[in-house]
Amino acid sequence: MNKEILYKYFENRASLEERIKVREWVEAAPENKEKFSRERNIYNAILLSTDSISRTEYNFRRHHRMQLLRIAAIFIVLFSATVGIFYVTMADRMIPLYSLTVPSGNTNTLLLPDGTKVWLNAGTTIKYPSSFIGTKRNIEIEGEAYLEVAHNRWRPFTVNTPNGKVKVLGTKFYVTSTTKDKYFTVSLIEGSVNMASGEKSIILKPGYRAQFENGEFKQSVIHSLESELWKDGIYYFKNKSFMENTQHYTGKFYRYNGIQHALRTLQYDFKFDYKWDKDSNTISITK
Repeated sequence: MNKEILYKYFENRASLEERIKVREWVEAAPENKEKFSRERNIYNAILLSTDSISRTEYNFRRHHRMQLLRIAAIFIVLFSATVGIFYVTMADRMIPLYSLTVPSGNTNTLLLPDGTKVWLNAGTTIKYPSSFIGTKRNIEIEGEAYLEVAHNRWRPFTVNTPNGKVKVLGTKFYVTSTTKDKYFTVSLIEGSVNMASGEKSIILKPGYRAQFENGEFKQSVIHSLESELWKDGIYYFKNKSFMENTQHYTGKFYRYNGIQHALRTLQYDFKFDYKWDKDSNTISITK
């Protein structure tokens, strides 16, 4: 498949004939689906590494060669996640839908087709289309994420979660929602959002956090974003106990320093030993 046609497809500039050609090529063989996914991830990585996100007049074929070294780190992060592809038929098009799950201990950054930026915490799953068609922009998130939504007053953006929806035009906010804990909360940094769960809904203003529990939304002023420091690669602990010890601790650790750095630091105050099994990638802690 000609890469130029693929990138036109990613940019939603492909003609009907080219879209059909891409669809038939993807469906022809499993290795074609893998290549499609790989090129899409490269496309996303190039956008993330480029200061100007002007895709209509950008020569991605030339930039692809120039930016390979610059995007190496981003490219590795993208492939540290589990990526899947499935399809949905809309009008005359078969739109690829991507499913990405971030492994434990990692975070990931993603650029959606409309320019929306998404930061995903460990264990989070996102599903999004290769392009937004029609008057709506819909994605699905389970877990914890921070979004900077590209403004488009004519095409509302909706985040569907296991426990409710967040509707916006263009804003910055954190969202957490998990199937297991039935947890649904939004911390609004900028703009305005509508939160809905079942028949209940509220309008949230900047500087406020809302949580849905016991069938009702509860709002509070955001005094700190300590629980959202994962976005900046920081583990934050506040008044947490260690094993069966009655003592508690509060601290911050940068993810890039590694788990062993955190454990060695904690050993100054708590008497314990630990063993890291690299084969199974597990750490055993004993008194």
